[in-house]
Amino acid sequence: MKSILYIALIFAIILCFIHFTSEKRDAAVTFWSLIPYPATLVGFFVLFGIAYPLVSFVKKDAMLVKPFSEERIKILNIFDSTGYELTSEKNGVLTFRLKSRFIRFMRLFGEDMIEVEYREGKVYLSGLRRDIYRLTRYIEYLNGK
Repeated sequence: MKSILYIALIFAIILCFIHFTSEKRDAAVTFWSLIPYPATLVGFFVLFGIAYPLVSFVKKDAMLVKPFSEERIKILNIFDSTGYELTSEKNGVLTFRLKSRFIRFMRLFGEDMIEVEYREGKVYLSGLRRDIYRLTRYIEYLNGK
C-alpha cells in the first residue's frame, strides 16, 4: 500500500511541476487533461503496488562457522558499519533500521527494516533485496576469516 501511495505522490508532483511551469497555458488544458487514461494509470499503480513487494523483498540465509553468541559482535559491527542500528531484539530476532532519517524517508517511507533471525548455525535475513544480498555476502566473508 505504501508503494502505491509513494509512486502516486511522485507522479502527482511531476504533473504539478509540468502544469505550473509550462509557458503556454490554454484554457482547454487543465490539470486533469494531462492524464489521458485515468483507468490505465490507476491499474498501473495497483500492479506496481502488488509487484513491488514481491520483487523487492527477500529472505536469505547466511552460514555461520561459530555459534551466533560468538558471532554476535561481528554481526552487530557489520550492520553498524553499513548504516543500520539495532532497534529491538525479541525471541531470537534482531531488528535493524537505518540510522539516517533522510535515507529512511527515501526508501518508501520507512521500509528499511531488516530482521535477522538466528538458529542452528545460520542467520536468516529478511528485508529489501539489495541490502539483504550485500549483508549476507559481508557476513559470510567475515565468517571465513
